[in-house]
Amino acid sequence: MKKSIRAHAAEVIDALQNQQSNLDALLRKHSVHLNPNDKKLLQSICYGICREWFHLEAIESQLLDKPLKARDQILSAIVRCGIFELGWMGSKEHAVVSEYVDVTVTEGRPWARGLVNAVLRQFIRKKSELKMERHSAQTLWNHPQWLIDAIQQSWPDHWERVLVENNVHPPMTLRVNRQKLDRDAYIETLTTQGIEAAPGSAPDSVRLAKPVPVQSLEGFAEGFVSVQDESSQWASIILHPQDHERILDACAAPGGKTCHLLEMSDSQVIALDVSEQRLSRIKENLVRLGLRAELIAADASHTESWWDQHEFDAVLLDLPCSATGVIRRHPDVRLMRSETSLRSLIGMQTMILDATWDTLKIGGRLLVTTCSILPQENQHQIRKFLERHGDAHLTTINGVPGLDTLYGTQHLPTHAGGDGFFYALLVKSEPTNNGVSA
Repeated sequence: MKKSIRAHAAEVIDALQNQQSNLDALLRKHSVHLNPNDKKLLQSICYGICREWFHLEAIESQLLDKPLKARDQILSAIVRCGIFELGWMGSKEHAVVSEYVDVTVTEGRPWARGLVNAVLRQFIRKKSELKMERHSAQTLWNHPQWLIDAIQQSWPDHWERVLVENNVHPPMTLRVNRQKLDRDAYIETLTTQGIEAAPGSAPDSVRLAKPVPVQSLEGFAEGFVSVQDESSQWASIILHPQDHERILDACAAPGGKTCHLLEMSDSQVIALDVSEQRLSRIKENLVRLGLRAELIAADASHTESWWDQHEFDAVLLDLPCSATGVIRRHPDVRLMRSETSLRSLIGMQTMILDATWDTLKIGGRLLVTTCSILPQENQHQIRKFLERHGDAHLTTINGVPGLDTLYGTQHLPTHAGGDGFFYALLVKSEPTNNGVSA
């Protein structure tokens, strides 16, 4: 029997509740046989629920007489999907209630038809009241308490704005291929198509007023333009690749930075990522753009498995991180991360940093980036790295939007601009006692 879109949505949310996978992977799995309109609806429901996760959780607990048993958590997912559609998407009430009642049968819980029907109809009656009630910081900001506390402590002057930004839809930003087209000329092309666009903060970036399907963009298939957030684009600008340099792009997937480096210079780029599947996305981008790079599937921290002992002129290291700077693009981050997982990530970062540093030549430069806004992964990590490596010198980064942390530049997510991103540029020299340059 063919599943309804709402059955797919409930299964995605149930899997997220159990942290079985991330949202994008789950949506790919459940969208394989769906038409474009159904895919869009499924994505809207699931992304929206993630953005309102803690508020929906509180509403559900008020509507249920008693908590559901662990084996019946799929019913929680069904209820939350129904509440979100009724309260936030303006879907037709009768159709929503009827179909989610039917989902209980699809999911092997026919005895719960009356329960789901009663809960959703009760929400309809109390909708305005329940949507207004936000009695805790978690329901107000739709973030877990540990993350609210961490952001508030890290950025006391900016934390509220950051939390607000994390709950809004992000801008769509393009990167113009400077080898093929001028940015201003491409903006004019978009304008003639009725697409409102403006220059972004990064030199090759174009910010769209409204998202559009990438295939509808003039020149996309021909490699004139790519989709890449402007904060991410700054990484290649800061590294400043030169012709004939040998450059490592570590943790490279999905390849935006790899391609940008090659658009900027005639350099030899080695793109390294631990996932063979993710490397295929880099290959697709390279083919579309007419660029070439060497692709290696390996763990960056285990250099013996991939490094040929030829030192690099430059390394772009986009460390695995909490992704707390891109929550607005990946709203499930707030569900998948915890203080425990953060500690594990920091340990992994330390291993990768130390390993890739050994592959850099004297006088070479290492740009460390993350899409995190947490100091433990960023400036604290760089400070400890400098303490361990007397041959590492921190270089001042000029002209990049963000806050000076003394150990790098932190960009916080902004409504009309880029995602949360951290940058630290290190240069390798003969060992000294102090790794921080003036």
